[in-house]
Amino acid sequence: MATIKDVAQDAGVSVGTVSNVLNGGRVGEERRRRVEESIRRLGYQVNGLARGLRTQRTDYVVLILPNISNPFYSTLLQDLERELALAGKYPLLCISEGNPEKEIRYLKMAKNNKVDGIIGVSFSDVEEYVDESMAVVSIERHFPQRIPCVACDNFLGGQLAAENLVRRGATELLFLQTISSVESEVSRRRDGFEEYCIVHGIPYSSVSISENQVSSVFSAFSARGVIHNVLKVHMEETVNDRRPNGVFAGADHLAVVVMEELRAMGYRVPEDVQLIGYDGLRVMNSGGLFVSSIYQDTRAIAEAGVDCLIRLLNGEQVESVMDLPVRFMEGGTTLGLRDPKQSRTGQASGWDSEKRVRE
Repeated sequence: MATIKDVAQDAGVSVGTVSNVLNGGRVGEERRRRVEESIRRLGYQVNGLARGLRTQRTDYVVLILPNISNPFYSTLLQDLERELALAGKYPLLCISEGNPEKEIRYLKMAKNNKVDGIIGVSFSDVEEYVDESMAVVSIERHFPQRIPCVACDNFLGGQLAAENLVRRGATELLFLQTISSVESEVSRRRDGFEEYCIVHGIPYSSVSISENQVSSVFSAFSARGVIHNVLKVHMEETVNDRRPNGVFAGADHLAVVVMEELRAMGYRVPEDVQLIGYDGLRVMNSGGLFVSSIYQDTRAIAEAGVDCLIRLLNGEQVESVMDLPVRFMEGGTTLGLRDPKQSRTGQASGWDSEKRVRE
């Protein structure tokens, strides 16, 4: 592999002249032409991280994601890479598995290597390791520092889930969610669900499964035993024979486990119990939906996240964006509408075409 010294020798110039060409310094046209020809002939490639130690700009952005086995995160990763490429940036992928120690290592690595910025999904207690002097954008998570948070309208999503269950004949609702103790927009799914039920007089129960009860809030499969026990209490040990016939799960991977457990208990989905998840995930990311779901657009999240990051790098004031569009999508675990004219999808409320910033 050619080095900067090889380029200098081939072009008949000093190493300093090659460095000036690479970094946009003042160089005569003849020497610049010779250096550029040598770079092409030798196939010399710039070490962006090493150059960043000198220029304070590397064009690399660290992406911290819990996993990419969840189709939501793999799709988000693809959209983030696309938006970063359009902005002339390169992603450095870090998989945290929701492990605080790994996230801290990644944050330190980003700071020590002077990458341009970080876009991350984290629900761990790592606030003290997030450097406010860096360009950092958080997805669905609030930090005490002035770090912008990007998220879809989770409150509206919760409302749409409850509404669509009720409009399809469900009369007793149950909400299930795996959630971290740190503040995040994800908890607003429950807020929206409960407000709809209270306003419309719909009987409901809410159950949140914390990280103290399962190995990871990102995996419902590790919580299968807990989920089974919750469903058993609500479906088979109910009071006055009132049991849920509509379930809203706070994520699609949780909804899949709920569906499997309900069927194992002898209930038909959606004939006996209707079910709505959250995220709008598809089989192999392009096939049919796993379950009926509240869809959030990963491309919109990526566009807003990268836009915030670039504006931070340009020294601009950046506010959080937490009202990106959501809508209901039918995926086979809900029945037909009782009155099609009375149900919203999310688009009817004007959320499909504009990005709103909540103060």
